[in-house]
Amino acid sequence: MSYQTDFRLLTLAGIAHRCGHETELFFQRQSYDPQYCFELFRRAIVDRNQRAWDLVYIQYRPLVAGWVNRHSAFPAAGEEVQYFVNRAFEKMWVALTPAKFKHFSNLKSLLRYLQMCVHSVILDQVRVAEQAVVGIQTEDLAAECMASGPTVENRALDHVHRQEFWDRINARLRNEKERRVVYGSFVLALKPRELYTQFRETFRDVKEVYRVKENVLARLRRDAELQEFLVRDAGKTSRFIV
Repeated sequence: MSYQTDFRLLTLAGIAHRCGHETELFFQRQSYDPQYCFELFRRAIVDRNQRAWDLVYIQYRPLVAGWVNRHSAFPAAGEEVQYFVNRAFEKMWVALTPAKFKHFSNLKSLLRYLQMCVHSVILDQVRVAEQAVVGIQTEDLAAECMASGPTVENRALDHVHRQEFWDRINARLRNEKERRVVYGSFVLALKPRELYTQFRETFRDVKEVYRVKENVLARLRRDAELQEFLVRDAGKTSRFIV
């Protein structure tokens, strides 16, 4: 069938129907023709046909939801699956202009791009969540980090909502595991077992979560520069007795 003639003569409903049928064949590991789905994308993006885009969304929403669920950063992103499904389609709609469509030669390349949009929107949200750590209820973190000395603990509490305090903490975290432990323990208020359930792709078992947490807290307690920072700023507050 000629792409430039017969495909353009088919109705939108007919294209969408055949796209769905061919997709089922693909998942059944049978021979299939991807050109119908490619034409559906072409009408949505090149022709800017809103109805075609709605049909693309209906057709590929389950696939995109699966990508979101399986993404390693999804548990830390703090949003529902449907949120990222919608954001991924929106990102593709905005970024993939008619002029750029010519760079996509087949359906596989379009779906790969859509999957990259999923990856992008999830990581964007994770960065937002990590930035939100600054100024979010740091009492427990400061208190536990400085548990070896109640005087320093009180001073640490005075740094609630201060970005400089969090910057210093974050600068002392050595890897992704430590960041996950701090974020999960003191922002999400997760217990080690709950934290392991959320971040199975990061930790081997619950024991590793405990070990990482203990190592981080012990290192912060021994950190002379951090304690000096707290002592130096102690005079700025009269809320606690030093």
